[in-house]
Amino acid sequence: MTNDRVEIIAEIAQGYEGDKKLSELLAKGATAAGADSVKFQLVYADELATPDYMYYDLFRSLEMDSNFWKQLCSVIHDNGKKVYFDVFGLMSLEVASEIDADGVKLSTTEFYNNRLFDAALSMFNVIFLSVGGVPIEDVDKKMSMLSDEEINKICLMYGFQAEPTPLDQNNLVKLRMLKQRYPKNKIGFMDHSDGGLEDAYYLPIVSLGVGIDVI
Repeated sequence: MTNDRVEIIAEIAQGYEGDKKLSELLAKGATAAGADSVKFQLVYADELATPDYMYYDLFRSLEMDSNFWKQLCSVIHDNGKKVYFDVFGLMSLEVASEIDADGVKLSTTEFYNNRLFDAALSMFNVIFLSVGGVPIEDVDKKMSMLSDEEINKICLMYGFQAEPTPLDQNNLVKLRMLKQRYPKNKIGFMDHSDGGLEDAYYLPIVSLGVGIDVI
């Protein structure tokens, strides 16, 4: 186990549905539940899809103005919590910086987006980098190119992101491998088990045994 307290992030993702009131309620619920941080996906349709894509209009419906996001960040901060955003391009990254986010997450889809990764490194001190499905050789290469200062900014996040993920496909042993292979990085577990099953409660607790830093 690490000496520091494990950080628990309440994952809102796209669950706010582009609704400001729902966003406020979810943030309030997360802080009241005792989470250390709250994370949303900062969605702009043009970063994720072309207009002819079947879900383009859905992504558009999730867009909210930066003034609201900044206000929500302030509310979360006033409650003593941190706020993070998944970003999918330079536009959402810039917005995350402008609204005083504490850090950003880059999905596996963005792992090879070196321009976005480099920009995130220059703008934030906390970066969650998803490595689920990424060949370990590619993770080695990316980490080897970074200074110790940059490595300290990065938390490598692992999770098999089917929805829901069957219990036998979570492969928690990979968390231990990541912890041993990258001792300078923080390691986090992204649980996508069925929220209606006991797995959702026990699986993150089991993951503590490999010394993770973030759930």
